[in-house]
Amino acid sequence: MSFIRYKRFGNKEYAYEVETYWDPEAKRPRQKTKYLGVVVDKEKKIFERPRQKPREKLILDFGDGYLVQEFLKQKGLSELIRDIFGKKADEVMVLLCYRLCQGGAMRHLPLWLEGNINRILFQAVKLTSQRISRLLKQIGEETKQRDFFKRYVSNYAKCSDGIIIDSTALPNEIDMGLSSWGYGDSSIEMQIRLICVVDRASGMPVYYRYTGGNIVDVSVFNTTIDELRHIGIQSSFVLVDAGFFSEDNIREMHRKGIDYLIRLPASRRIYKDLIKKYSHEMEKACNAVRFGKRILFIRQEQVELYGGEVHAYIVLDPERKGREVKRLMLEAIEDGRVKEESIEYELARRGIMILLSSFEIEGEEVVPLYYMRVKVEQLFGFSKDDLTLLPLRVHKEETLRGYLFLMFLTLVVFTMLRKGLQNKYTVEEALMCMRNLKCKVFDKEVLVGETSKQQKEILSLLNIIVPKKVGI
Repeated sequence: MSFIRYKRFGNKEYAYEVETYWDPEAKRPRQKTKYLGVVVDKEKKIFERPRQKPREKLILDFGDGYLVQEFLKQKGLSELIRDIFGKKADEVMVLLCYRLCQGGAMRHLPLWLEGNINRILFQAVKLTSQRISRLLKQIGEETKQRDFFKRYVSNYAKCSDGIIIDSTALPNEIDMGLSSWGYGDSSIEMQIRLICVVDRASGMPVYYRYTGGNIVDVSVFNTTIDELRHIGIQSSFVLVDAGFFSEDNIREMHRKGIDYLIRLPASRRIYKDLIKKYSHEMEKACNAVRFGKRILFIRQEQVELYGGEVHAYIVLDPERKGREVKRLMLEAIEDGRVKEESIEYELARRGIMILLSSFEIEGEEVVPLYYMRVKVEQLFGFSKDDLTLLPLRVHKEETLRGYLFLMFLTLVVFTMLRKGLQNKYTVEEALMCMRNLKCKVFDKEVLVGETSKQQKEILSLLNIIVPKKVGI
């Protein structure tokens, strides 16, 4: 049995529902009271209860994680990732965001996720160390990567102006067949070789592959070109360093009709012949070319190379020559080698590099074209330093394949962010600044804090709008 009891406090009347029941232990009747609210209409029994204030649950880093995920949507990469990886796409995007915003060992990802907005944006994602290893194996599957690169190349990397190919060593102590002794940074160490292909016009990473640490660059060139053809890249121009120079590679490019610019290794007979013939004629006014704030001396000659005519560009950097001659002669005097005949040749080649091209290039353009290789070296630097590619913390080849793919994808987004920031901020600065934008999480929504002047500028450069609130 229940009834309504009314009580007045001040100028308001309040209603309570009273229910009478029998307490068998006490053997007497008792009452339970339930608050109904402020009386609005007593006859119609209409009451109004005060709304409960939303309960604040926690505070999270908002700006960096939200920026990365919105940027992925803006560039169409989140759609591409979903098409390729399906149900695993959310986990891939969380991993990608972690590599960009935080980096470090994968085992620390759960700690980062606890304090980042990705926890709310991807509530179903639960990544432990074991699940991360399993995920890396899954995204490392050859068929998925092949599908990804075909879509990626068709949408983001036309390579109509040619490609740049370079490689780097990934030192490690992993016990797997791929990890072998090889040369890296002037020393011999256990390593894996990473080959990266970059679009010459845009500077965007196009493709990557890896080989054993004991495989030299000259051996991977033709396979790399063939793999590129299978994902839709038919490049008409290739820019490579001296490590890729060989008779087989030059003949193969001639056969396939691929133009090239390559540095001639100093160990080749043709290099020595050109030095002996032309080094004493380099420093002439007619050979002078401006390169930034420096002056170079460049002489062009046509030479025969493996049955064909190519253009040789002998490039003398007088500033570099001065430094190298000083170092050489100090060592020669200390070792008593000043009167040796070989010293004359060593003196002649100091400060000189020789570039070979299958087509004629203007003297003032050949060095800037060759130094576009710096784009690849920068990407390697970003991968190893900014994105903490090293040390490798995987122990199986299938996991390594997934990890390197994740790093490639991270490098793609990093490069896009870098372009969008227009050199006004580094990617690291922008993400650190955005991390200071916090949010408060309530039961049904997330309230975002106020943006600073710097944060507004970063968001404007990347054309991203931050909402005042986000639903849960």
